[in-house]
Amino acid sequence: MKVLIYGNGAREHALAWKLSQSKIVDELFLVDPNPLMKPLGKTIHADNFEEIVKEVKTNDISLALIGPEAPLTAGIADILELNGVPTFGPHKAQAWLESSKACAKEFNFRNGIPCARSVTVDNFSDVEKVLLEFEPPYVLKADGLAGGKGVSIVENFANASEEAKSMLEGKFGVSSKRIVIEEFLKGEELSVICLYDGKILLPMDFVRDHKKLRDSDKGPNTGGMGAYSPVMLTEKQRISVSEVLSKISQALKKEEIKYHGVLYIGMMITKEGAKVLEYNVRFGDPETQALMVRLENDFGNVLKATMEERLDGLRLKWGENSNVLVIASKGYPFSPQKGVEISGIKETASLTGVTVFGGAITEKDGRIFSNGGRVLNAVAVGKGAHERTLGFAKHLKFDAKFYRTDIGE
Repeated sequence: MKVLIYGNGAREHALAWKLSQSKIVDELFLVDPNPLMKPLGKTIHADNFEEIVKEVKTNDISLALIGPEAPLTAGIADILELNGVPTFGPHKAQAWLESSKACAKEFNFRNGIPCARSVTVDNFSDVEKVLLEFEPPYVLKADGLAGGKGVSIVENFANASEEAKSMLEGKFGVSSKRIVIEEFLKGEELSVICLYDGKILLPMDFVRDHKKLRDSDKGPNTGGMGAYSPVMLTEKQRISVSEVLSKISQALKKEEIKYHGVLYIGMMITKEGAKVLEYNVRFGDPETQALMVRLENDFGNVLKATMEERLDGLRLKWGENSNVLVIASKGYPFSPQKGVEISGIKETASLTGVTVFGGAITEKDGRIFSNGGRVLNAVAVGKGAHERTLGFAKHLKFDAKFYRTDIGE
């Protein structure tokens, strides 16, 4: 089996790393991979979907795995499958579960899926009236895709009104021309990443992602500053999560939402039980990294079973606990420092016993430089995983490094 991976961040690096170990994957093709990911497969350069189609036909690729949400929303799966390439990821018609927070909320309301009460707003004149329906802190979400940064939690009415105005005026571009205002849910977040073959929703092991920039979950939202797996839940909490998953599965069947890929369900474990925060239609980042280092199954076989609608017979096996620490560049998430050299990656990884996945990095004359916000992921498995990822971050030679110290603590 020849597999193409679209996307070049730490998530796609982890997917490529795991697939490179598969007994049924003959060759990997990577679309513009990051420098650390590059050795795992053959590099393909493509400026648009048509060029990708040309490459998959030339190389006789049998499966395309799409990492990021934006190309799925733009219809890459439609184009690839129209050209005879089976694609792990939904068509544009199903990607709305992620690309529109408002539509996803309506999906929940229609199907009795537990979630926060919310109101969708597209006009600033309605904002203060709607805010009065809620208690602080106020939760404001950009309707469209915003790279995991489109959620603001604001403590007081005046600031919430100002933030809503900023969002509606284009803080997140067209993605926040419509916003969702919803009640604040107290509890602990849980990432439930499920394989989906169009019939069966098969949950992978639980992960907890930390989206806040600073320790103790303070500061603005980011794309994710780290994650750990598994997550310990009480029996009551597990039953609640299972019940929510059952309702979602029934809703997918009822509304005839079918595709081969992933349904990521972000949940909040509240005193009243599990409630849905959001949906993604692709693997999470950095949750995927936490899962790939623990998965004991042949990942090629896992993808094959999903594409062939055989998830009812698949049993996933998991290894020891994992910890993922995101090394970001100072200024993230708003204006990260770019062009700062990062050196000694391999040596530091070997010294501290971690696996490193590359993110927003670039290479010039054999040297690695930061090229965005989340530049590296340090991932460790087993005893002392938290301490080892921290050790990597501390010893890494990168003058602009920024990271949390409490992931999985």
